[in-house]
Amino acid sequence: MLTEKDVSDPLLPRNTWLVIFADIIALLFAFFVMLFSTREINTETWNLIIAQDSSLEMSTKIENPQLQAKHVETFTLNQALSLQYLAKVLEEHLSVDPLLDTATVHSLDGLVVISLPSDAMFDSGSIALRIGAREALFRMGGIIATISNHIDVRGHTDPLPASDLHLGSKWSVSLARAAAVANELRRSGFGRQIPIFGLSDTRFEHLDRNIPEAKRLALSRRVDVFIHPHPGEI
Repeated sequence: MLTEKDVSDPLLPRNTWLVIFADIIALLFAFFVMLFSTREINTETWNLIIAQDSSLEMSTKIENPQLQAKHVETFTLNQALSLQYLAKVLEEHLSVDPLLDTATVHSLDGLVVISLPSDAMFDSGSIALRIGAREALFRMGGIIATISNHIDVRGHTDPLPASDLHLGSKWSVSLARAAAVANELRRSGFGRQIPIFGLSDTRFEHLDRNIPEAKRLALSRRVDVFIHPHPGEI
């Protein structure tokens, strides 16, 4: 301990009191640390602090989601096939088919349309597919069955008076033929819903008037398969 003599001693360093003050502060700090370590922790307060920290971490993860590779892969597989590519594939297939080589593939309002001539698919006055037509549709359906695009089938007739009254109206004939084509496509493995429509002769006026009348009538007797750019419903 410093005495009055020591304090007045000119040989003693003048800043000695700083060293003593620092020692006292260090001792007090150690005392309070030991005092805190012997206290019992309030578990409720501690759990509240942990919960708040966890919620902050969770909110950060939600605000910054990481896109997983498997999600990208699933999304890609569910997308409908490109119509431009699909039209090219169908044209190549139909061109070498002995029955469907008379069918046409064209675009209408952003959709791909396969026009199947009824004269090649059905006997006159019949709503049942020919055996050869069923086989041809089954082959074509093998391609359509691999895509997820939404499709629908629309039947058409010519505007001439019906000669076979036992088949019912032109509306029922066009609908029945659309159903026959849709059922064959489903049989080939297309697992999605296929809406059908019977349009009778309501689209005859849409055909080019510069085409000879006999050909216009033949073109009006058809079943159209419409392929949409978006996926269909299962």
